[in-house]
Amino acid sequence: MVFIKLSIIVPVYNEEKRISPFLEELCDFAKNKKDMEIIFVDDGSSDNSLEVLKNFKKRESKSRIISYEKNRGKGYAVRLGVLSSKGEKVIFIDADNSTRPKEIPKMVELLDKYDVVVGYREHKESKVQVVKKRKFIGKIFNLIVRILFQSKFKDNLCGFKGFGRDVAKKLFGGLLSERWEFDVELFYKIKKSGYSISTQPIEWKHKEGSKIKATDPLKIFLRLIILRIRLMTSSRLKSGADGLKPVGFLRKA
Repeated sequence: MVFIKLSIIVPVYNEEKRISPFLEELCDFAKNKKDMEIIFVDDGSSDNSLEVLKNFKKRESKSRIISYEKNRGKGYAVRLGVLSSKGEKVIFIDADNSTRPKEIPKMVELLDKYDVVVGYREHKESKVQVVKKRKFIGKIFNLIVRILFQSKFKDNLCGFKGFGRDVAKKLFGGLLSERWEFDVELFYKIKKSGYSISTQPIEWKHKEGSKIKATDPLKIFLRLIILRIRLMTSSRLKSGADGLKPVGFLRKA
């Protein structure tokens, strides 16, 4: 049995048109690495994303696919991937190639020193290309997070984060959030648990096809308030786990 040093989790939802460049770079990164695994979690895609992943799996034997019929949200998908992982270190990365796989080795290196490493677009050494709409929504989001969660981080939603295995299992085992606000919950629990954390400067480029809508700022506000209430209630009940809900109909992949 091969010892797995690194698990890479890739949540996928309707990425058929954007995922190919990412897969090509991921394939190059994985070349000649026998001690890693790639876990794709198809979050109920309604396009041909699953077929694209199946074709990639034929090329890259270290990859596997988890798939289910109904879209549950990015938080749910990443959680499922993390809890299914076997690696000593666990990293999740977005499928749209906004953060390229070339950033992974640095994160792996930093995880030798820290419990958690996060891609940080606000780092002075980061190189970021972003459209005005995303920048505006990002500022609103981070302002709300700072108010509700007393968080000092200015970039909560970067889809590139890494963890030591035991830390990942503990954080995601008790995750309450199923959608994008799960990142905020992670930071809250990382701080509360006292885990060591490092930020990593990255190159990040906005990709066309973003799922952000004009009504999202209001939804952001409401969902973060709900999350804050849930975390307060969970803390009072001294319950750190929320039991992984049944996925539903898993698709064979």
